[in-house]
Amino acid sequence: MKIMTGVILPTVAALVFSGMAQAEDSVKPVTGKAQVTLEHVHAVQENGSPAPQHDAACIKQLSAPESRYVGMKVSSEYTIDTASLMMSAKSMLPSPNTLQPLELTIDLSPLGMAGVYAFGAFKPSSLPQDYVYFTIDKGYKNPVSTFMIINKDEKYNCVISSSGQAMSEEQRSHLVVKQ
Repeated sequence: MKIMTGVILPTVAALVFSGMAQAEDSVKPVTGKAQVTLEHVHAVQENGSPAPQHDAACIKQLSAPESRYVGMKVSSEYTIDTASLMMSAKSMLPSPNTLQPLELTIDLSPLGMAGVYAFGAFKPSSLPQDYVYFTIDKGYKNPVSTFMIINKDEKYNCVISSSGQAMSEEQRSHLVVKQ
């Protein structure tokens, strides 16, 4: 009796690897859209820590007639491929400056934060005084848009977000002004 191991093992291996490839191919990138409203304002120090003594000044600044931040609707689109860990996002919003009624599109880069899919742009050319963030949880729910407006002549910056929840320490570390 002759056993043909040379034929059976490669065939089994081919079937196993074929099944693995099909399983990986079945994981499609997730694309989605989210729209939120910016309404929660607070101040942060230059190191990202809260600065509640300046909250009223930030509310006044972002509610001023020449500003459109308070009540602004921000739409974001994202693509997240959990198999390759490739991801991208962009946020669309009306120009916050009333003198420029254009819609802006900000391309966001992945930030690699724990527990959420996070994206950001730091001083994009269309908003050179802003940091722009978008996060969505691992279940693709609870989208949050956050903007930090850098105040050049102050020791604090203004943050406006669609979420009233406090940011995590890791998220606040991204609010540190980069020179």
